[in-house]
Amino acid sequence: MRAFQHDRQLLDRAGRLAPSGVLEGRRQPLGDWARYHATGNSVELFEAGFHDFTYERHFHDSYAIGVTLSGVQRFWCRGTTHDSVPGDVVVIPPGEVHDGQSGTTGGYTYRMFYVSESVLGDVVADVLQRPALGVPLCRTPLLRDPWLARKLDAAWRAARADASSLAAEELLGQACARLLTGEPESLQDRRRVDRTTLIRVRDHLRMHVGEPVSMQELAAIAGMSRFQLTRQFQRLFGLPLHAYHMQLRLREARRRLRAGDAISAVALDLGFVDQSHLTRRFKGAFGIAPGAWRRAVTMRTSAGVHALSA
Repeated sequence: MRAFQHDRQLLDRAGRLAPSGVLEGRRQPLGDWARYHATGNSVELFEAGFHDFTYERHFHDSYAIGVTLSGVQRFWCRGTTHDSVPGDVVVIPPGEVHDGQSGTTGGYTYRMFYVSESVLGDVVADVLQRPALGVPLCRTPLLRDPWLARKLDAAWRAARADASSLAAEELLGQACARLLTGEPESLQDRRRVDRTTLIRVRDHLRMHVGEPVSMQELAAIAGMSRFQLTRQFQRLFGLPLHAYHMQLRLREARRRLRAGDAISAVALDLGFVDQSHLTRRFKGAFGIAPGAWRRAVTMRTSAGVHALSA
């Protein structure tokens, strides 16, 4: 079964976006380094840390959307020099000439999406609910928006683990909606919540606890756009779709552990990367590791049986 690698460290126990380890100051390799990841979904991922390297002026044939993780990312674009720091978002359209270098002696690290216009056009059409004429994301190459920066970083990590995952689709869609509308999530969809439809989506997630599901699949069930579904589901149930699915998997893990299944088997069957992945998410949700929880449940059950037989 394909592992749900995308949901590690994306949400805190309240279902909010958890900060990236890099944004929190996790040490990166010294010197200049770079990593490229092709997802196969018309989205390319890039991450790098540069001290001495300087980009020549160049342009891309896709949208470059990214976040600065540490230091100062200095770049020239549209006749102006910009300094991006953690909490900022860089958005450079196709064909836009720019360069890049460190704006401080300590270097900088960053992560970038390279997204084709066709992919972003689909997202825009989904948000606007009409064919997109261009991709009017924003008019400035640098945005100061810590919420959006965290969302993009979470989407990047999700796509790095599994670009076709529910988390990757949902998080990137939310980020693009913010870029398009400039509005907080609470204002992006003011339509009345369709409770009956959303319960049908929730039930589908319940029936596919150990299986991957996609935004396209869920939107088809709901009969609404992916954008509408994401907004309305979180308004009704208090969690994004991918986070709700994770909670269902953790609840099922607890049921299987109570029945005596091995922790490693439960992790594999429910699509966790490995036993340690299950342990981290289980403890994040319930405050206790799965092994300790099962021992406590077993001891309590054994004590009850002993009392009845005495």
